[in-house]
Amino acid sequence: MSNEVILFLKGAVYISPAIALFGSAYYFSNKWFDVQQDKLKLKASEQQQAARMIPSASKEMNKDLMAMQVDAVQRLVLFLERIAPNNMIMRLNNPGLPAGAFQAKLLETVRQEFEHNLAQQIYISPEAWRITKNSKEEVLKIINMSATKMAPTAMANDLSRGIFEITAQLEHQPTEAAIAFLKDELNKNVFHA
Repeated sequence: MSNEVILFLKGAVYISPAIALFGSAYYFSNKWFDVQQDKLKLKASEQQQAARMIPSASKEMNKDLMAMQVDAVQRLVLFLERIAPNNMIMRLNNPGLPAGAFQAKLLETVRQEFEHNLAQQIYISPEAWRITKNSKEEVLKIINMSATKMAPTAMANDLSRGIFEITAQLEHQPTEAAIAFLKDELNKNVFHA
């Protein structure tokens, strides 16, 4: 064999592993690049899908929140109707009860009803909650004012009459303004009226 052929074969023996190494590095780097491209495309697709889902989820959350707000207003209106002095007396009146015991029963009823509805403040504005609480306090004042005017031997009917007299002198029942405010707030926030 000639020197040139031997030199060529030796060069081929030395160069072929380098070519194989370069070829495999090229192949695997292309595969790695393709995998990274696929990952980026998948991530972009997931982000687009999530972006499309957010308005839907947000609408669903708003719908649920509105339902809870409506429920809270309904419960608070019911609370206010139940503690309205005239309604409460008609519901709880017990003519044979002493006035002091009837006063305690009325006060306890208002407090229990209020405590039962404390969580509703989460779904209404701070102003609506403040007005609701003030309404409750006004009812308590009316009951206590009437009781201070009673003789020690007074009965539940006497206290009832005293409460009716005080509420008759008022332009509005203490719960009416709170009910109107809650309804108005509900119409503005939920029904956009």
